[in-house]
Amino acid sequence: MSAFFSPAMTKHWEAELEALKGNNAKLTAALLESTANVKQWKQQLAAYQEEAERLHKREMEKLKEELENMNDIMEQKDTLTQKLEETELRSRVLEEQLAGAEQRLEENQEEQENFRKSLRTLLELLDGKIFELTELRDTLARLIEEAS
Repeated sequence: MSAFFSPAMTKHWEAELEALKGNNAKLTAALLESTANVKQWKQQLAAYQEEAERLHKREMEKLKEELENMNDIMEQKDTLTQKLEETELRSRVLEEQLAGAEQRLEENQEEQENFRKSLRTLLELLDGKIFELTELRDTLARLIEEAS
């Protein structure tokens, strides 16, 4: 077999083998570097995913808190709306009562004015009757004096 391989060929094959070993070493180094890069990328991806999950969880908690605040505000709004409606109803009732009271006051004032007018008329009538009675008395007194 060594007849087939001459020293020049052996050197050529040894050089070829060394070149292949060098290429293999380079490929192995590149593969190791790629594997390290993949590990690093996986770590970065895991870190990004954790950060994304943390941010998502935080945003969800914030939204949940805002929703609870919104529910509280809606309950307060409903309570205030109900109180406002009750107050408006009471206000309408009071306005109606006030209108009734004002109407009764006006009617009472009219009645008082009519009563005063009636009293004045009665006083004038009484004054007239007193005047007539005084004249009648004076006439009777004169008649008694003339008859005596």
